[in-house]
Amino acid sequence: LPENEIRMWHENFFHDNPDGRLDRDEFRKIFHMLRQESPDRLDNICDHVFRAFDVDGNGFVEFGEFLVGFAVCSRGDLRSRLDYAFECYDLDSNGFITEDEIEPVLRGMYTLLGIKHVADYPPEIVAKDLMNKLDLTKDGCVTKDEFIYFLMKEGMYRNTVNPFH
Repeated sequence: LPENEIRMWHENFFHDNPDGRLDRDEFRKIFHMLRQESPDRLDNICDHVFRAFDVDGNGFVEFGEFLVGFAVCSRGDLRSRLDYAFECYDLDSNGFITEDEIEPVLRGMYTLLGIKHVADYPPEIVAKDLMNKLDLTKDGCVTKDEFIYFLMKEGMYRNTVNPFH
């Protein structure tokens, strides 16, 4: 990000949050301002994005975490955005994704994308299909490398799975 833009973000961030950090509700407000989708579409995915931005896992997004997350997700290359997307799906932050973790985030993505015909593409079926494609070693766990490798080459899935495109 250009220096003047960083200064602007810093000034606004600390003006609204003198303690230098955002809790989930404060993050939700900023996330809604940054995205053009309607708030009802954003609510289901916002907690997953918050977790990805909260790198140290302390329950808050500090200015540095916000700035890096914002820069990567808005201007980063595809690989960097997919790296953040992986963090949205890794619900227990153990470095792996399981089928059980894919489904709830997919539901949020469906809402974000405005997918109306959920019955045609049930998230539980899509999660199972996606797991079969992502899990290259067939051990029931998807690593970040497997996730990124598959989605770098599969545009159809990437557009449904990645909240940062």
